[in-house]
Amino acid sequence: MPVFAYKAINPAGKSVSGEVDARDRKHLLQMLSKQGLRATSVESKGESVTADADIENEDFFKQGLNLARWLPFRKPKGALALEFLKRLLVLLTSGMSLGDAVSLLSQRLSEPFLQKLCSRVWKKLSEGHSLGSALRDEKDLFAPSTLHLVEAGESSGNLIPVLKRIVAYLEESRTVRKQLISSLMYPVFILFVAIIVVIIMLTFLLPRIQEMLDQLGGDLPGITQLLLDTSEFTIRYGPFIAAGILFAILGLRQWRRTEKGAYRTDYWLLKLPLIGRIYLYSNIYMTTNLLSTLLGSGVNTTESLRLVERTIANRILKAKFASARKQIQEGVSMASAIHRVRYMPDLAMDILTVGENTGNIVSSLQDINAIYREELSKSLNLMTVSTVAIALGGAISLVAVIAISVVFAILSVGQSIQL
Repeated sequence: MPVFAYKAINPAGKSVSGEVDARDRKHLLQMLSKQGLRATSVESKGESVTADADIENEDFFKQGLNLARWLPFRKPKGALALEFLKRLLVLLTSGMSLGDAVSLLSQRLSEPFLQKLCSRVWKKLSEGHSLGSALRDEKDLFAPSTLHLVEAGESSGNLIPVLKRIVAYLEESRTVRKQLISSLMYPVFILFVAIIVVIIMLTFLLPRIQEMLDQLGGDLPGITQLLLDTSEFTIRYGPFIAAGILFAILGLRQWRRTEKGAYRTDYWLLKLPLIGRIYLYSNIYMTTNLLSTLLGSGVNTTESLRLVERTIANRILKAKFASARKQIQEGVSMASAIHRVRYMPDLAMDILTVGENTGNIVSSLQDINAIYREELSKSLNLMTVSTVAIALGGAISLVAVIAISVVFAILSVGQSIQL
């Protein structure tokens, strides 16, 4: 077996060193951990390649500017929580103890916020707290469902499998959220460009054409006169219309902060063509994904439903889910309760009913999740294509109308001059 030289800290806090035979580095760390030693450095005693001393001591990984320390913003909280849990999972899977893993992360992570987080968690762990208890003080970073899963994993002795489920759930949710944002950004950009093009044509190009036609004289065709009148109206009243739209948006936003306003706007959102369907599919996906993760990790049904309910943002859907949850607590089956409040489509209810009858409800929730993940992607693609087609079609149509009206005006002026 290979020989490794190590330096470590014993339970008394003193530094010790030595050499030991081990299959590999992971095996050595496990051996030291059983002896109560925390490794600080491990080095193989095999043959090494000599190099120039200056090159040997050069650390290329520390070169360059750490942008995280200079940028005025940091990653979203969800991304930071996911990065912490992923790094922690890798170290725990390698055989390192929880305390050693968190302590090592506090020294190795380059993100200043995560370094401070690991230091705070390590302090709690060293005082005898559990990981779940330590993370409870970071409620602004970790969702209640995540904290409950961590505590369930620790209490059952299955922390690593539960962390794998948490990381998989967070990564999947993050992927879907990115897909939603990217699918919305492109059509919004195209629509914005089309509106800018229309404004430029109505406020800049058409007035110049009008000046040219006025100099030539003659009667203008009806379509040309209509465009010129539209241009004049836009120039004269456009700022007031824009200000009115802005005040309407601000007023709607203020109204939405009230309970009645939030309820009504959430209802309207669900009724919107295509957007409402995307919103519903997204909610089904998020609900089934989290519920399957919670139930699959050993969290009881009542607590799982309560945690899922807290994550639903839309008040209409939240009220439906709350009603279903109360019925389930009273003894109604999950499929029947959800079907009564029409929280999911009939296809999802059929799958959930089969899952309850066969005792594979987690598997059924995962099947529903996969189906509506695909439906969500289809709806997003349809919305992207439709919005882009409408925006481009509108802009091209306007350009064509302006070109035709200019040609008709020039022909009309030419006939007037000949007469």
